[in-house]
Amino acid sequence: MSKKTNIPRSPGRPKTGVDQASVQTNILMTASRLFMEYGYEPVSLQQIASLCNVTKASIYYHFTSKADLFTVAITRMMAMGMQQTSLRLDEPGTLQERLVKVAEAKMQHSHIETETMMREAEKHLDTEQLAQIREAEVHIFEVLATHFQKEMDNGYLWVGNPMLLAHAFTSLLMLANREDVRNMNGGSIEELAQELVALFLDGAVRRN
Repeated sequence: MSKKTNIPRSPGRPKTGVDQASVQTNILMTASRLFMEYGYEPVSLQQIASLCNVTKASIYYHFTSKADLFTVAITRMMAMGMQQTSLRLDEPGTLQERLVKVAEAKMQHSHIETETMMREAEKHLDTEQLAQIREAEVHIFEVLATHFQKEMDNGYLWVGNPMLLAHAFTSLLMLANREDVRNMNGGSIEELAQELVALFLDGAVRRN
């Protein structure tokens, strides 16, 4: 689904005398939201600054460049995603019930496909920045893979490569970003999450 690039701006003078940690957190939250929604190139530091009601110089006070901000924002967002995924998978209930909760959380906000975003951004990032983002992404897959391995060990899932299953499950959830797919369920995230998880497990559950 195509993304609009006319990102809205929030007018106002930069705030002074505020806690710099709060400013940095606001910049990171705003940047990660915009990068995930629009990709790397359409988002400018001035747009981020305007939405945060700070000056562009304030961003440079905390981050050396757009690439630096992108790296920190995306790795932070992925770390939070990993923690939330782990919490939901550690809850009581069947694997299907827990995966539905993971799916619903991921579907709450439409965002650009990660690989598309990274292909666009990689020419602006150095080797270390790329490695940091990829490592953060792998941690999310590892959380899923750990739980898939447990279900393989107890005989619920076919024995196979749990990391491959983690990638497959994540890729399947990206379908929810497509407007036509969401419309199939009347826009209900809960029903769509249930259907996608059922579709995923239909091919992964072991049957005697």
